[in-house]
Amino acid sequence: MNTIDFKLFNNKKWKFRNIKIETEQRYWYNSQRYKREGEWMRKIFLALLFTCSISNALTLDEAIDQAIENNSELKSYNQQVVLSELQLKADSNLQLPTFFASVMENFYNKTPMTKIQNFPASFKQSNKEFLTLNVGINQTIFTGGQVKNKIKISKHALQSNKYYYEEMKDEIIAQVIKAYLDVFVASALVDVYKKEYLAVESIYNQQQEFFKEGLITKVDLLQSKVRLAEVERSLTEANGNLSISIAKLSKLIGKNLSKDEKFEKPNINVENIEDYNDLINQALNKRSIVSFYKQNIKQSQLLAEIEKAQFLPKVFVQAEYLYTSQNPYLEPRSNMLLTIGAQVEFQGIAPYYKYLQAKSNTQKLKYEFENLKENIKLEIKTAYENYIMAKQNLKVAEESLNFAKEYFELVKQQYDNQLATNTDLLNA
Repeated sequence: MNTIDFKLFNNKKWKFRNIKIETEQRYWYNSQRYKREGEWMRKIFLALLFTCSISNALTLDEAIDQAIENNSELKSYNQQVVLSELQLKADSNLQLPTFFASVMENFYNKTPMTKIQNFPASFKQSNKEFLTLNVGINQTIFTGGQVKNKIKISKHALQSNKYYYEEMKDEIIAQVIKAYLDVFVASALVDVYKKEYLAVESIYNQQQEFFKEGLITKVDLLQSKVRLAEVERSLTEANGNLSISIAKLSKLIGKNLSKDEKFEKPNINVENIEDYNDLINQALNKRSIVSFYKQNIKQSQLLAEIEKAQFLPKVFVQAEYLYTSQNPYLEPRSNMLLTIGAQVEFQGIAPYYKYLQAKSNTQKLKYEFENLKENIKLEIKTAYENYIMAKQNLKVAEESLNFAKEYFELVKQQYDNQLATNTDLLNA
């Protein structure tokens, strides 16, 4: 072997030695890095699947109770129930007699006098100043059913508002459940992205050191830097979504929740649903909005009867005590008066058209009621199909998660053996 060949052999041997050292260093680096990354991935799975209950955390039941107690929209509907109760009490008094009383002190500018023709004297017709007083009661005997129907309308209005309150309460509860789950999911995603950011940041910092030593290429370093920026962007978006979700939940429960608020994992038991037709029957029989429309239809029917009764006479009896000091010759000055009478009052045939209007409104409400029932059936059908699809998606997601775990381990092994790239591992 000549001198040149010997030198070439030594150069190859030296290069081979450098390659061997670099390979051993890369293998050690990869084993340490993927040991951390494997731990990081396990933490992500645990954060998503096995979130534990936190002491002093807001539970779903507590959120629902606070919404029922504090929600301003629900308070408004409850106040409408109170107004209906007061209206019923007021209308119930229509059956009672009407009490009236008046007292007046009267003053003439000049004393009224009565003169008799061809007679020199004149007589005082009234005192210049006099007092009048009357007190009495008026009781309506017959109104054509107007008073009775007015009270019935108030009763139906009260029940109608109660049913509407219950419907809105169920709606608010459903919104709270959805908002709570949105907050819970958003909070879990923030935790996941935080852990991912710390892990990728740690890898990136170490890769900078290895890049300075020439153990990795710049492409690998840039890939990690891009990945770090992507995770940071995802974390920022997750924090924004969390803030929005917390704001929505705060509005619903009427309480300001901070971003650091802890939420306990909800325990929701979903029953197995075999046939949605049973759900449709239950909804049509139990939904408060259905009862709400039934009460409104009854109110409209009674209103038509009230308008029709406008053509009937109103019979009343009135007892009255009278006192006056107006006439100096009148005796006695006080007296009792009993009056029995009937009264009819209407303008043209306006009550007839109001009666037709009430009948038309009743028919309108019946059409709306039929449309409501069809919408409820459609809602149940849609919810049932979404339920079936969610069950299938859950099964697929669980299988995909197991496949993802296995795929990650395989890619990790391939990367350890220099058979997979940095990009492959990050994607896995």
